[in-house]
Amino acid sequence: MTIYPENLSIAFTHKELCTRSGTCIGVCPTQALSLDKNRYPQLNAELCINCGLCRKVCPGSDVSYKTLTELTFGQQNGTIDFDGHVEKTYVGYAADPRFRKGGAGGGVITALAWHLLKTGQVDGCIVTRMQPERPWEGEVYIARTYNELKHSQQSKYTIIPVNTIFQELQHVDGSFALIALPCQIHGFRKLQREKSKLAAKIKIVIGLFCASSLEPYIADEMLEVKGIHKNDIKDFNFRGGEWPGRIRAILKNGGIKNMHYSNFKDGAINYLMYLYSPHRCQICIDGSSEFADISVSDAWTRDAKGNYIFRSQSRLLARTPLAIDIMESAIAADDLCAHDVSLDPHYKTHKLHARKKGRTAYIRVNRLRRNGHPVPVYDRMIDEHDITRSERRTEKIESLLMRLGRIRAIRLPLFALLTSRYGIPFVKMRQLRKRKKYRS
Repeated sequence: MTIYPENLSIAFTHKELCTRSGTCIGVCPTQALSLDKNRYPQLNAELCINCGLCRKVCPGSDVSYKTLTELTFGQQNGTIDFDGHVEKTYVGYAADPRFRKGGAGGGVITALAWHLLKTGQVDGCIVTRMQPERPWEGEVYIARTYNELKHSQQSKYTIIPVNTIFQELQHVDGSFALIALPCQIHGFRKLQREKSKLAAKIKIVIGLFCASSLEPYIADEMLEVKGIHKNDIKDFNFRGGEWPGRIRAILKNGGIKNMHYSNFKDGAINYLMYLYSPHRCQICIDGSSEFADISVSDAWTRDAKGNYIFRSQSRLLARTPLAIDIMESAIAADDLCAHDVSLDPHYKTHKLHARKKGRTAYIRVNRLRRNGHPVPVYDRMIDEHDITRSERRTEKIESLLMRLGRIRAIRLPLFALLTSRYGIPFVKMRQLRKRKKYRS
């Protein structure tokens, strides 16, 4: 059969626009699509029937905020605020000390998932983990028990095509909670329009704030740079240990090898985003999972001296009436310790994240489009006249750094330098700038 590219997801015409959400694989009726080693879809042409379904649900080519707002909230009146539509804002942590200790931001997502499971509101939760047999790679699975949820704890910043799970979901009964990133939620909302019966199995969507995913080979390369053999590790944490955590390898002999100095917040994440950020993440304008029922981020709020007010806690944005019902139910059942901070302006998203996704990504999309490069089609953009010279300069510098990060011969030596003792001054300078900011 002749394959028509216009019927396929964006990965087959403009690979750099593929979000690697796995939505196309999850809905393919003939299983003609599968994952390659870098988590892009690959096609078995003999099985393809040119149905066009993978193109229709693809979140990489276009994102209509008007359509997704209607699908999520039943209305067309969206908001241009970075946090999106919010009914109530909470700050809290898991009541179960095992969940709180094991989670990256107080274990709130695991606590909510467990509450939904134990009260029978869902039959399973779609979550991720590092593979037991290949702990340097992530995978999606359905958790149905307390212990299975425990294995899903910790943030996994590496790309995991979560929506491939819809292939499995088509063959099981029940209702489920979906824990996902913004692009994966975009794919799910598109799926709602095309395969409503399948989409109806998802009772609630819990979204994660996201600055960027990291390329799937990141853990592999970090181990290589640090001289650790993959067969010697039993787990890989992106935010292990004391909050806010460190990237580290857990060895089979019981040892722990940190991948960098300082903690996750002040050290590693700041340069990993440049070295391992996929191109499509750099032109994504949704950093707050605007089309989830509940969106979750770390509560990075600080006091006047720069100290964190809520250590090991998360901020939860309840966007729908269903979300509020579930939040209040989890609090009443003592599964979640949280309080309402909706009226406090300090609980808006911190400015750096809002700038990177709510401003810089828009600027990058506009610049690339003007220069003739393929970009996603959005129906929400910022006014070109509202962009400052400083913002344009910042975007170009960041884009240059991320282009350099796509070259392995440059990326590995840079990572080795920044995570060695020679990189400590860079971390200390960053911490000093932060202290001065809060003292001023």
